[in-house]
Amino acid sequence: MRAILAALCVAAAAVTAACGDIKQDYYTQTMPQNEGANVNLPGLLLRNAFIIGSQQPAAPGTDMPMYMMLLNESGAADRLLSVDTGGLFREARLPAGGLEIPGGRYVGGTALPQVLLAGLTRPLGSGGTIPVTFRFQNAGTARVDVPILPPGTWRSTYSPWPGTSPSPSPAVSPSPSPALSPGSSPPVSPSPSPAGS
Repeated sequence: MRAILAALCVAAAAVTAACGDIKQDYYTQTMPQNEGANVNLPGLLLRNAFIIGSQQPAAPGTDMPMYMMLLNESGAADRLLSVDTGGLFREARLPAGGLEIPGGRYVGGTALPQVLLAGLTRPLGSGGTIPVTFRFQNAGTARVDVPILPPGTWRSTYSPWPGTSPSPSPAVSPSPSPALSPGSSPPVSPSPSPAGS
């Protein structure tokens, strides 16, 4: 009887350890390691936000695209309303009406940028970070230090903001994962600064 009880205890310990590994694997796959900025908000995960810099410090007036993935864990759609760099850039451009993140879906995580930081106000080199405030319709506001990654082989495949000077056009329904054909440009509008900035 003691041998059977001991065998059951060993089996239970093995199952518990296996379940722990499964949980760890689940979270590792959902939130992989990356070089970008990450933050958890109520019902929303911002993952791998980064800017690709240049070899030499970028001159004032330069525009820089920002890449990220936004995962909406809630059942309701949310929207990125504004991005603020505290005056380091003149404006942050988003698709017209903000960047929609449908409930239970994700946006970004591709070679296309989600935000264009326009009009750098002072020289900026690669290798550091800049403070960025993201304001969402439902998830609230988060301030995070976003890295400026130096250019590299894999980053050369990333696309710049399509059509940096688009003409105004009517708003369109965004898709969960932006897919633009070559030469097309999404409608953009300046992102308002959060109150008190």
